[in-house]
Amino acid sequence: MVATPRPDSSAFPIATIEVRTATSYRLHVGPGAAVRLTPWLEQEHLAARYALVTDTRVAELHARPVAGRMIDAGLAVTTVMFPAGEASKTRATKETIEDALLDAGCGRDTAIVALGGGVTTDMAGFVAATYQRGIPYVQVPTTLLAMVDASVGGKTAVDHPRGKNLIGAFHQPSAVFIDTDFLATLPDRELRCGLAEVVKAAVVRDAGLFLSLQAGAAGLLAREAAPLAGAIARACEIKAEVVAADEKEGDLRKILNLGHTIGHAIEALSGYAMPHGEAVSIGMVAETRLAARLGVLAQTDAAAIEALLASLGLPVRLPADHAGMTPWAILEAARRDKKSREGRIAYVLPSRIGEMSRGPAGYGIPLEDVLAAEILTGMQESAPPK
Repeated sequence: MVATPRPDSSAFPIATIEVRTATSYRLHVGPGAAVRLTPWLEQEHLAARYALVTDTRVAELHARPVAGRMIDAGLAVTTVMFPAGEASKTRATKETIEDALLDAGCGRDTAIVALGGGVTTDMAGFVAATYQRGIPYVQVPTTLLAMVDASVGGKTAVDHPRGKNLIGAFHQPSAVFIDTDFLATLPDRELRCGLAEVVKAAVVRDAGLFLSLQAGAAGLLAREAAPLAGAIARACEIKAEVVAADEKEGDLRKILNLGHTIGHAIEALSGYAMPHGEAVSIGMVAETRLAARLGVLAQTDAAAIEALLASLGLPVRLPADHAGMTPWAILEAARRDKKSREGRIAYVLPSRIGEMSRGPAGYGIPLEDVLAAEILTGMQESAPPK
């Protein structure tokens, strides 16, 4: 199934959100937003030629109309594809993309258009950060997860066997086109994964959004257009506000890591078989339970967060089918993450829904492992009968 954006995007509302980083840029959010990419490129004269970077799965669904509009406008376009999946988010794949750009004669007058999910937006952004010492790029996310998280904020990276996103750079895009029409082809599981990041945005910054997610969970899962577009736009606004205040994650931006300290460790232990959104959902439950145990967060708020995630079809327990995913193994993997400091794992903890707790050294709060291990032990799922 190919979701073809509407030919006259001007007839449909597009939300414009400005990200006020050192080099400001705009997010264009709504149905048919991808149609506006080519006119924007023509107007901005971003580059003399373009490299459309995408994976094999997205290429089948969306690359032809996107590239076709660019070619019809007279823009020079080279399409570079790599195998779909988190397993491709490696230094080796990055090198393959770079080699393809060099083979095509792409110089410093090239800009990258990243079309795809979080793997593509992260990796293509990293290529743009380093190729020819840095070239412009535009994000065109096709998954809900990438729309509300990976494509916004300038974090680019590849994974390493020892952890997720361990090698990367900060490199802000020139623009982001978030076309909600693309969600028509998104599998249900991937939609739920994206909703995990929307819940995270609500917990860290907007109690009103949290209430609307509680009331409208069924509509979001049914892909009702207006509630889904509204949730996406608000989650993007929240991230834009935080990134503008702390572009390089000096302190405030750490709040966006809620659920990711434990979540990234779970992803790594699963060999990246568990999708990011599911791992973050489990991580959010663990970290909000940890906050409640410390008395930082009310038990009722922790329970509400867990209930919302469960109502969206997201996991809230450690999986029983990963034998090596023990509490202590998770904590050891978390210790290797970027958020570890002097051997102690630092967590970001909510103080209430819509607000995060700040410790003496900032939002990253180092805690002893024994308490986290106790929380994770209480989240272990019973193994199914054989």
